[in-house]
Amino acid sequence: MEAESPLAALIGRQSRVPDVVDTESLREVVRGLLDREAIRDLVMLYARAVDDHDIDAVVGTFTTDGVFDRRGDEAVGHEEIRAAFLSAMHTYQAMLHTPEAHVVTLTGPEEAVGWASGHAELVTRRTTIIAAYRYDDAYVREDGRWRFSRRRVQFMYAVPADEHGPGLVGPDRMRWPGLEPAPADYPEGIETWAASRR
Repeated sequence: MEAESPLAALIGRQSRVPDVVDTESLREVVRGLLDREAIRDLVMLYARAVDDHDIDAVVGTFTTDGVFDRRGDEAVGHEEIRAAFLSAMHTYQAMLHTPEAHVVTLTGPEEAVGWASGHAELVTRRTTIIAAYRYDDAYVREDGRWRFSRRRVQFMYAVPADEHGPGLVGPDRMRWPGLEPAPADYPEGIETWAASRR
């Protein structure tokens, strides 16, 4: 029997509905729903803070030892995360991140994991970049609030708006201004996607 993919395992966990047989079970279900909703709010507030260039709010969405991983380039802790986001904020005159799908799995009373997808429009002085991205997240409750303990972003594409159509053809869909085109992170890098093409 083949090993189950991480996504298949997540789907299996998400499809199970707990039996509610007593008041304590009901409390646990409600607590889980409230925690998931708070984490979903965290993701939306993060996007708004990035778009508003509210650096203190962005940094505050991470735990004190949190990690922001942008395609393998890691910023660890509030000081490095602040520097990483300030660099992006200086590059883009305006940003619009639109969160879309978001799945959260509670792994304990104070921890959770999840993934979120979305699109972005990033305006530089000369062009607008259109991007599709996916985050893999780990969340921790710190000081009574859910925060990112780790946030890793990967891209399906990032291309100038005027290259949107032709820029999506082929694997080199990372077309940041001033850099050579480079391969995108997914779907080609996903094992199940590659296996389906063999």
